[in-house]
Amino acid sequence: MEYYDPRDYDLAGRIAKLKTLHGTLETPYLFPVIDPIRQSPDLETIKNIGFTAFITNAYLLYKRNRGMIRDIHDYFSWKNTIMTDSGGYQILLYGNIEIDNKTIVEYQKNIGVDIGVILDIPTGSKDTWNEAFSSINETYRRAWEALPSIMDSRQLWVYPIQGAPYLDLLVYSAKKSWRLPYHIYALGSPTLYLEKYDYDRILEFTIITRTNIPPYKPLHVFGVGHPMIIPFLVAVGADLFDSASYILYARDERLMFDWGTRSLRELTYLPCECPICSKYSVEELFELDKSKRIKLIAIHNLYVLMRELKRVKQAIREGRLWEYISHRSRVHPSLRKAFKTLLKYRVFLEKYNPETKTPTHALLLIDQDSILNPRLKKIREKTTKLILSSKDQKILLIPAIEKPFNQNKIYIEIIEKYRDYKIYFYHPYLGLFPPELSNTYPYFQHEIGEYTVNEEIIKEIIETLGKKKPSILLVVSTHIPGYQNIVREIIRRLSDKINVKILDMH
Repeated sequence: MEYYDPRDYDLAGRIAKLKTLHGTLETPYLFPVIDPIRQSPDLETIKNIGFTAFITNAYLLYKRNRGMIRDIHDYFSWKNTIMTDSGGYQILLYGNIEIDNKTIVEYQKNIGVDIGVILDIPTGSKDTWNEAFSSINETYRRAWEALPSIMDSRQLWVYPIQGAPYLDLLVYSAKKSWRLPYHIYALGSPTLYLEKYDYDRILEFTIITRTNIPPYKPLHVFGVGHPMIIPFLVAVGADLFDSASYILYARDERLMFDWGTRSLRELTYLPCECPICSKYSVEELFELDKSKRIKLIAIHNLYVLMRELKRVKQAIREGRLWEYISHRSRVHPSLRKAFKTLLKYRVFLEKYNPETKTPTHALLLIDQDSILNPRLKKIREKTTKLILSSKDQKILLIPAIEKPFNQNKIYIEIIEKYRDYKIYFYHPYLGLFPPELSNTYPYFQHEIGEYTVNEEIIKEIIETLGKKKPSILLVVSTHIPGYQNIVREIIRRLSDKINVKILDMH
């Protein structure tokens, strides 16, 4: 069946429809982990927050029901999508469980789950390379073993990618998975890194997995459920997540925020607008029975997670995911490290990032991060090719000061006087561009914070003009703050290569 339908893209992230037997999910999506016996908050509350699907543990369900087959939707009184894990996390914790792969796959199939997982062998952070290699091959063998049961079902099945922290093994595991007809791929075992705020490592594991599996299939990241890292993982192509963090943190009386995690005892105020934080004060929460307090904190955590998913999707819709993660990278050092890791894979992001979006929203040009925006980078590269294709011997540069640039005073004065010159605008974020592009995206649709010398832009301008080697270069100066420095830098770097003259228009 046609089960995965991407609708909108930004960077390597996408909004998509994931179709299951009991409903359609909009990704990016996070599955709250549900305990089959002592769940809190209740499923109705979780659904009202906006979570229309959950994940539970098929292995624990099998044990507690002694293998009895019962429709899982009837068991939970839940009409929507249910995903089950197979017990891999328990293997990670305890080394082994008393059930085999074929049994747990058949069990998931017979109880009617919408999304099932084979019983993989996770690689832990302390495994040797040989141990991790062995786990990958055993998981692959089990994936083949499960195919007879999977192929005649209408359910979606997940293939876990293992190998972390060994990057070469992640590549090996991902590439082997191409041979098998699974619906969803999953990055296994990142939970230990999440607890240590090693977001940069989780991000790199996700990028390597994403780049080595089919791009048209969804990627699930197991055990990740913190709003701090979700937008970064979505940006590099993760579609699905699951976590019990909302309740595990609550049992320790810890509240999640998009900028970190805080113990209730550390807080004087509740800096959140969810229904819990809007109704209660810190003092009032402490006056409650502990079980009630835990439940309310868990509800808060779920609201924060849902809000983050919505924010990320809105950023994708507006084409502002780069701007969003750049902003978020400044709230915690671990996120800044993750952002720096992401920069190492800019070529990957440029490959998937659409050049324009509909509807079009203005680019926000704020600082050095803005220059590295893959959308802007690709546009500058295309414009540079256009400039280099023109055989110009005499060039006149004009600062791009006020939109529309081809209607400002300096341009109008220049264009009549210097008809024998090819005119280009120069801009601290947009680089060089001809006047003909002044009314197009993003040369008209952008907002700039400050005019400053940006090394990468200066380098691009110098390289482009150096390749053209015009006989005369006229640089138009101005008193606009910041532009004087840009002019000086262009003159300094070009003066040894090209005859540079200054036409002062201020």
